[in-house]
Amino acid sequence: MVFVMFAAILDPVEVKTLKFEGVASGTPQVLISTRSTFQDFCNRVQRVIYKGDQLKNITKSLQESLKTSFSSESVLTEILHYIDHNLVDRLEFIFSQIHSKIAGKSNPIIEIHYEVIEPLEMSKTTIDEDELARKEAAAAQTLPPSAAGFIIPVDKQLIQFRFQLSPVNGTPLTDLKSGDTVFIRLVPGDAVTDGIINSLGLKNEDGVIQQVPAKIVNISNSRNVSEVVVKINEQVYGKIMEEENSVKIKTFDSNAGSAPLLTSVASVTAASKSKVTKKDSADVSHILPFMFILGLVAIGLVAIFFFI
Repeated sequence: MVFVMFAAILDPVEVKTLKFEGVASGTPQVLISTRSTFQDFCNRVQRVIYKGDQLKNITKSLQESLKTSFSSESVLTEILHYIDHNLVDRLEFIFSQIHSKIAGKSNPIIEIHYEVIEPLEMSKTTIDEDELARKEAAAAQTLPPSAAGFIIPVDKQLIQFRFQLSPVNGTPLTDLKSGDTVFIRLVPGDAVTDGIINSLGLKNEDGVIQQVPAKIVNISNSRNVSEVVVKINEQVYGKIMEEENSVKIKTFDSNAGSAPLLTSVASVTAASKSKVTKKDSADVSHILPFMFILGLVAIGLVAIFFFI
């Protein structure tokens, strides 16, 4: 599943785009109500990016497509005409084409909302993202994380990580399966991961996080992304949405003997220390009305807001 949302403020009098934002993710939690304000949407996009929940390549393609579309006078004229005549099905077609370009051909579910706003409403907010972040953090401590039907036991620790790549001798991500042993690097930034990195001494004197072996316990591949759950021992799990299915992952060579899966937390330090590797425009005060288009696409879901 690819979830895409975008928003734009358009000037229907001068037929131009004042602002737009867009982001793509593999989780529906990034989506907000299509009737939220433009600033609500911008704040959510920033939090999605900060948390690392975006699909970077798809988001980049989305922003390029939006820039092309919202810079075209002919496209804007067409969009404004459809909004003026309430032709939602035509709008859905336009945005489904954008979605197909960035996320592949599919049958997207599209939600659109548009409305008229005044210049001062461009910075209006109705959602407290900080409060939501606190609630999500509290919920994360009580709800078991899941991936593609696999539920990580609630009493386990969930770390953030990246695969250790091996472009020459690695195994393509789509060829991996449950039970395979891969090498990963923990990514600092949250309390759980930071605590494990520090307690196990995974950061060397140069500040490089050492690679550790991990076993794949669940993997789900789609055309654009793969969702993978790994464990480095019986207490520590990790989950990742990898948007590059073509990447080659460093795996354990079975010819070298038994896979070095870590059987205890203490063994992480011993196993990893032998594998240290360094890596890698109009003035908003004028009285002309504005159009605000907010789009949410969940494989696809689009929302539009319109202001005149």
